[in-house]
Amino acid sequence: MVDELDDINVVAAIDFGTTYSGYAFSLTHDELKFYGPQIWNSGHGVLSSQKTPTSLLLNPDQTFNSFGFEAEDKFAELVADENHHEFYLFQRFKMELHWKNIKKDSNIHDVSGKALPAMKVFSLSIKYLKDHCLKTICDRGFLRSPKDVKFVLTVPAIWNDRSKQFMRAAAVQAGIDDAQLTLALEPEAASIYCQRESLENMRVGRQSEITIPGTRYMVVDIGGGTADFSVHAVEDEGTLTELYRASGGPYGGIYVDKEYLKMYDTIFGKEAIDKLKKEDIGEYLTIKREFEAKKRTVTANYGSCFVTSMSFVLNEMVANEEKIQNIQSSYLRDKVSFVKGKLKLSPSLMESFFKDSLENIIDHVQNILKSVEDINMILLVGGYGESPLVQETFRNEFTNLQIIIPQDCNLAVMKGAVLFGHNPMSITARILRFTYGIANYDEFDPNVHPQETRFIDKFGKVKCKYVFQMLIEKNTKVPSTGRTVTSEHHPSDESPKAYRLDVYCTEEDNPIVIDKSCQLVGRLDVSVPEQFIGFWTGHEKYEFGRTEIKVSAEVNATNETFETTLDLLE
Repeated sequence: MVDELDDINVVAAIDFGTTYSGYAFSLTHDELKFYGPQIWNSGHGVLSSQKTPTSLLLNPDQTFNSFGFEAEDKFAELVADENHHEFYLFQRFKMELHWKNIKKDSNIHDVSGKALPAMKVFSLSIKYLKDHCLKTICDRGFLRSPKDVKFVLTVPAIWNDRSKQFMRAAAVQAGIDDAQLTLALEPEAASIYCQRESLENMRVGRQSEITIPGTRYMVVDIGGGTADFSVHAVEDEGTLTELYRASGGPYGGIYVDKEYLKMYDTIFGKEAIDKLKKEDIGEYLTIKREFEAKKRTVTANYGSCFVTSMSFVLNEMVANEEKIQNIQSSYLRDKVSFVKGKLKLSPSLMESFFKDSLENIIDHVQNILKSVEDINMILLVGGYGESPLVQETFRNEFTNLQIIIPQDCNLAVMKGAVLFGHNPMSITARILRFTYGIANYDEFDPNVHPQETRFIDKFGKVKCKYVFQMLIEKNTKVPSTGRTVTSEHHPSDESPKAYRLDVYCTEEDNPIVIDKSCQLVGRLDVSVPEQFIGFWTGHEKYEFGRTEIKVSAEVNATNETFETTLDLLE
């Protein structure tokens, strides 16, 4: 990881999102002057954005074809010509890292159900963004050498260590030198950006008020897939300390889309919608893109109905009488009507699509407010945070707090990641989300240890296997420079040249044994040469507090020191 910027000319951040991705960069001598690509446009002109959809199209031989709007539009053309069956289109696959216990060889599925290695899909996507970014830097005349660019890749703070390491591995496979790569936690990046951004670029609230030492505020970063929540305090020197461990859940904007698409299932029938996806994906993409534009206009107590084009193909598939019957016999009664070949939706129906995700977000914020005292304000960022309805809901629910929203709400993470790359010490301390420990052996205590962990060793002693030996407890405040925890072990009689430590994390405070709450996050192998004879001990060091865990070990008898990383992906 690069900590010194002496040889760096440009810091570039890749914001890899669930629904949209993009990049921004700035020069080391002018950090706040951000550069990026031109506006991305969909081929149908329905939508333009400063980011492009996180959609990857691969050729039948699994080589790269296109990314973003271009990938979606090309796939729609292939479908129209009946040439798409052997191609692969992956969309919104970042959530796989939220749901899955991802490994190096894990597969994910494209829109038609075909499977490919997740590492291939992620790395090709990152490679496209990296290459596009380097070309833009070059076109601007700023590129001396690719070695002069430090890359920062954004990840949700609520992800586990395994998912973070997967993203690093994918970025390295995409051609980014590991020494030039830093991971930035998304809510931290947004917080840094709003600390540094000028007053005129704040849509709501005064930026100066979140820079006062002693101020405590909650960062609510709501993207397409996840909602990330953190609490930060401003230190005297202007840096930030995390006061409450990052938390969150799958409450992002894609869940509003899902509710909207359920309406189509109800009106036209799931069979017709599935047929549309197979036979005319272009029409289906148009439906989703039109809603993407419409949902950005939804406000509380909106006075007018929303009118949206109705797919000609769907109209032909399902008779009017059937559509009307489906509406009248469902929750859509009196909320949806047909007007000149278009769908007319009531304002209350449009609001209802936001209901579940907003309730989850508000409940989460309220629970944090009960746990942390003296929070003065809420910093609202992320693509979903741009929604007027989301913003109004926050102002109505939290009348005693200031709500601060930057002008470019959806770019705050990306730009903040650039600033984090310039100054990683902007964050001085973090709160650990998990308790970390290693599996060990101990004398068996029937009053403490589960019976199934009991065994008798070769010396006839009754032992307990899978004892959880805690390294560091969750909610511990650790400096961002890292806190080192040490342990020492020696090999067993059965394996005198090497030993292996299994490292686990858990949301429990300190479990007695390795149980279902514990997740294996890596294995550390320590050894001596085969020709070595004698007793030896390994001294391990675990460094917590950075965006990733660092591990080193030293063997006392050989004076050999080596560094390793927990391989969380095996």
